[in-house]
Amino acid sequence: MKKTIIASLAVLASAAVLTTFALVGGAGKFGGVRVNAEPKTYSITFDESNTTVEEVLDKYAIYVTTPRGAKVGVIGWNNDEADFTFKGYSFGNLRLCEHHYMEMVGAYGFDHITGFAISFEEGGDVSFDGGGTYYDEIVSGTPYKDKSFTPDDYPMFYAGNSVTVSSLTIWYSC
Repeated sequence: MKKTIIASLAVLASAAVLTTFALVGGAGKFGGVRVNAEPKTYSITFDESNTTVEEVLDKYAIYVTTPRGAKVGVIGWNNDEADFTFKGYSFGNLRLCEHHYMEMVGAYGFDHITGFAISFEEGGDVSFDGGGTYYDEIVSGTPYKDKSFTPDDYPMFYAGNSVTVSSLTIWYSC
């Protein structure tokens, strides 16, 4: 009798293990539901036609509304220096991850930037600094992709002279 009960329990335990493996169904699935381990990458472009600029505590919140209705943006920092001009507003540098100021206008800052492209007038001199990644001479309109910047990297653009920006594209993941 004991052997029959033990054998029955062993069969049930084996069946439970096999059922679990069948439900998981291999890599990329969990319980019949496909799981995407890679975050989805999006892009958003700030330009003259779609961007709002608001002054926030002597800085400029520069934001757009995504196709899903969320507002995301960047910050024009240090308004005493007029190195950058965008939509008629001038500021010293352009910070890509400033959550606190974005929250003040009901927008989100970027948590994970995977690339950027900034377009500016000919003759401009733009540099980028982000957590140990430094580009001395950004080429206008050139995508710098497959990067990884978070707010802790303090990613930002600097200008060596007065630069008028026509657009900024940010690739980001969520």
